[in-house]
Amino acid sequence: MPTKRTKMLNKFGGQLTGRFLVRYLVVFSVASFFFVFTYHSYRNSVLEDLLVKSLVDGVRSTNQECRPSDKIAFMKTHKCASSTVENILFRHALRDKLNLALPSGGNYLSRVKLFHRNSVLHTKWGHLPVNVFTLHNRWNYPETIALMGKSTFTFTIIRDPVDQFESLYVYMGLNKFYGKDFIDFVRALKNNKYNVTDVNRRAVGGLFGRNQIAFDLGMSPAEFDNKPLIIKEWIEQLDKQFELVLIAEKMEQSLILLADFLCWPLEYVTHLELNARKPEMNVRLTQDERDSLAKWLNVDTMLYRHFSQRLDDHVTNFNERNKPDWMEEQMQILRRLNSQVVERCVIERVGNEKLKGKFLETSNSIMGYLIHQNVPECEFYAMSEPAYLNIFRERMAQLAAVTPRNHTFTKFW
Repeated sequence: MPTKRTKMLNKFGGQLTGRFLVRYLVVFSVASFFFVFTYHSYRNSVLEDLLVKSLVDGVRSTNQECRPSDKIAFMKTHKCASSTVENILFRHALRDKLNLALPSGGNYLSRVKLFHRNSVLHTKWGHLPVNVFTLHNRWNYPETIALMGKSTFTFTIIRDPVDQFESLYVYMGLNKFYGKDFIDFVRALKNNKYNVTDVNRRAVGGLFGRNQIAFDLGMSPAEFDNKPLIIKEWIEQLDKQFELVLIAEKMEQSLILLADFLCWPLEYVTHLELNARKPEMNVRLTQDERDSLAKWLNVDTMLYRHFSQRLDDHVTNFNERNKPDWMEEQMQILRRLNSQVVERCVIERVGNEKLKGKFLETSNSIMGYLIHQNVPECEFYAMSEPAYLNIFRERMAQLAAVTPRNHTFTKFW
């Protein structure tokens, strides 16, 4: 039989429990409301849609010497599949909430002049630290490191110079500048029927022309005809400035090595091929014509041979650290991951003229993608550079407005 005291305690306990439950329900209801409200606000942001799909479950690099870095400088060369690499870096910056080296307007950090950090510092977000450097410019290693810091991971991408120049010539409409279509231009070189001054002129105010890759990487046109030994010394200095040089014709191996250097899972370098020209726009040359053009593109040809060998050396080292066929296995995995992206995201590959809004690029000579936009992360694989820059400029301007000029940190948002 319960005592009188026991009955009183049970009654008091029941009252206490009841009061606690009421308070708990009230607190839980309020918390649930704020959670739902906050969650919907979160989902309404384009950026957060990507972050929900953050690819953090991939297999990490096996490189024990790799170093994760939130300071990455990519020298974006013209017509070298660099837009595909840039898209990977844009997605990385969104995923990890990093900020870009951005000028006040446009998509160039410099054009004819070498890059100078003032193009970033003299902006309304110039007091924010820079994590990712990826827009077109003319490479200036000291200025890049002065902007970003000595721990910055630096890399670039190059392409067979004959194919690169053909792509540049057709895409940029250089036939109007040189007064010849591409085939006639090459045949004039082959048959020595050209004026040296005419063919060495640079179009668009000096931006485009001979040895475009070397020009992008900082060499002056006045040095193009230096002795091979002097050019070789310049290339060796460049080799010291980049931790990795990707080769467009070996894109899979290149991106696997990039992931390996940065301790990224392979999911981070999944991609769609961006800004590729329509097949009918390509111009085929005979081998003799290719040889003649390669000889005229002397510096770019030397660059390509040097860094192609360097990439092969990296692949050899990659296999030696793992097992003989490790690169091939990783390539198969990356192909499978890319196929999954296409299956999940792509409706159809179409000409640029059929694209709209955030997917529309500036030239109808290239291909793009119709994307399943009901899958949040898909649009980021095919979104144009201007659309990305609008996102970053809006976010960085908002942060800059509330960040004191003397405030320092490595990430924003």
